[in-house]
Amino acid sequence: MKNIAFKLFALLLLAGSFAACKKDYGNHLAPLQDSLAAIPVTVTNQEYFERFPVVTTKVDSTKGPTVSTGTFSIVLSIPADKGTIKEITKVAMGNSGVAYLQDQNAPNYSAVITGNGSNSITFNSDLTTVRDYSKRLASSPVKGTAYTFTGQTKRLSQTLTPNPNPQTPNQLRFFFLLTLGDNTTQLISTEVDVRLL
Repeated sequence: MKNIAFKLFALLLLAGSFAACKKDYGNHLAPLQDSLAAIPVTVTNQEYFERFPVVTTKVDSTKGPTVSTGTFSIVLSIPADKGTIKEITKVAMGNSGVAYLQDQNAPNYSAVITGNGSNSITFNSDLTTVRDYSKRLASSPVKGTAYTFTGQTKRLSQTLTPNPNPQTPNQLRFFFLLTLGDNTTQLISTEVDVRLL
């Protein structure tokens, strides 16, 4: 009986000591705490959310994968109380898209897209433009360990044909550099995927 009482007392003492401990992280992130952006960029026309926002495009590949077409739109938005979006300053694609946004040698996917003075902006494109960007990226002077493999400049390794298996769809990865209306704040969006159907 003494042994059981001693073990119960030890267990209660141990539980009490764990309950008394509390780590104060102050203004720092806790180990499992989300890191939320001060000005979040959301995709308001997303059709799915699978770690990243996903929009879709239908691919007409009746003439083969090199001429397949498909249009898509991505609507980016910030909270109304955080200002307005002046423009989409730069667009990049691929696995190194964030690095391409920050590299002056990397080509811009499209011309600067001017906003309409609101907290929302729309990016429209098609698979023909994706192909053109891939060619420009391949011939650009973009070099560096982040996007070089055995001395070759990285190209978009993304296919432009849908995968017949819906569990592993082919998707194009887009990244956006937004300039806000105050002309000083720039935001890089999260990855936005365009799924090929």
